[in-house]
Amino acid sequence: MKKSHPPIPIFCYWSLLIGHWSLFYLISLPTPVFAAKGSDVAKLQETGQCNRCNLQEANLMGAELQGADMSDSNLRLVNLRGAKLDGANFSRSRMREADLSNATLGSATLEQANLEKAKFNGATLFRANLNQANLEKAELLGANLNSANLELANLKEANLENADLQDATLPLANLEKANLKNANFKNADLSGANLKKVNLENANLEGANLSSVNLEEAKLFRTNLKGTILNGETILDSKWQFIWTVVNQPLAGQILTGSDLSGANLEGMNLTGINLEGANLEGASLFMSNLERANLTGVNLTESYLHYTDFTSANLVGANLHRADLRHSILLGTNLTRADLSSVNFQGANLRDSNLFAANLEQADLGNVNLLGANLGNANLRDILINEETAIESQWLFILDLIKNGAENQDLTDANLVEANLSGINLKGARLANANLQGADLSLANLETAHLFGANLQNANLSGANLNGANLGSANLTGANLEGVNLSQVYLCNAIMPNGIENRCNSEETNPNP
Repeated sequence: MKKSHPPIPIFCYWSLLIGHWSLFYLISLPTPVFAAKGSDVAKLQETGQCNRCNLQEANLMGAELQGADMSDSNLRLVNLRGAKLDGANFSRSRMREADLSNATLGSATLEQANLEKAKFNGATLFRANLNQANLEKAELLGANLNSANLELANLKEANLENADLQDATLPLANLEKANLKNANFKNADLSGANLKKVNLENANLEGANLSSVNLEEAKLFRTNLKGTILNGETILDSKWQFIWTVVNQPLAGQILTGSDLSGANLEGMNLTGINLEGANLEGASLFMSNLERANLTGVNLTESYLHYTDFTSANLVGANLHRADLRHSILLGTNLTRADLSSVNFQGANLRDSNLFAANLEQADLGNVNLLGANLGNANLRDILINEETAIESQWLFILDLIKNGAENQDLTDANLVEANLSGINLKGARLANANLQGADLSLANLETAHLFGANLQNANLSGANLNGANLGSANLTGANLEGVNLSQVYLCNAIMPNGIENRCNSEETNPNP
């Protein structure tokens, strides 16, 4: 009775095949030839048929060789830049370091060809047959491999950045350590392929077949995993397995609070009312996603891509959006209290009626932004960028001017500076009599010899401020923070102190600046 053998695992099967392929080339390599035969070049140009020819280092740049037969030939270092090679046959040819940049190879046959370190940058290989071809360390930047056959091809360490492989077939192909950044694999068949340590940043894998694929240590930053097919043999790090689940399975019942979704591609998703409190979305892409009424309290959205994202009525209290891209986003009535919005690009965004109380907007770009009705109380507005198209109320424009230019010795009598963030500002000698500074942040401000007689400073933050020689007679300091303030040289006659008790006048006190 014939003894049965267990099936060979798919990755072992791939290794055996590649090993067999490598051995084939080692055996079949001829004695090195250092220059093309002139007769072979002439034959190719005249007849388009040059099987088993020596074309090494030949200059065929821009040649029109549609349908030519160059199978089993030596084309090492050949120059075929911009050549027209549609339907040409390069089967089993030795094309190491050949340059086919910007060439057209539609439906060309390169089966089992040795293309190690060859250049196909910008080349068109639509429906080309590269079955079992060796493309190790080849350059295919921006190449069109739409519907190409790369079954069992060796693409180890190849550079396919920005390449188009939509509908391509790559079963059992070896792409270990390949650069696939921004590549398009939509609906491609990658079943059984080796993608260990590949760079798939911003790549499109929508609808791709990843059954039995090895994605160990793969870089999947902002990779589109929508509709990708996995099976029990797919090797995928747990983080990206979780992100795949979020993208492809119903969100109902999924616990996403505090989850790690950093670098995830969540573009175009309906996340209305979702609870992502405390989640890590650093660097994630939510382009055109719907997050209306979502709970995003304390989320980390640092350097995330939020172009055209809808945050209407969402809760982003305490969220970190440092350096995020929020161009043309919708933040109507959004709660951004205490959010870190420093260096955010808000160009063209709608923040009407949003709550930005105590938010950090330092160096944010607010060009063409609608801020009408927005609460900017205590917000850090230092170095923000606005333009003529920025819709912002005069109250905040006034405060922006103070922040930018200071107000030393200026007359600001009766000014409305409620909840203004004036931390560290120079107000030396400024006249602020009867000004409303309720809830304002004047920490570390220079108020030396300032005239604040009768000013409303209820709940104002004056910690660390310089009040030497200032006049706070009859001012209301109820609930104010005076930590670290030296009051020995401050005129406080009839002022209501932080504890609510009126400070009685000292007969020896004189008004320093009546």
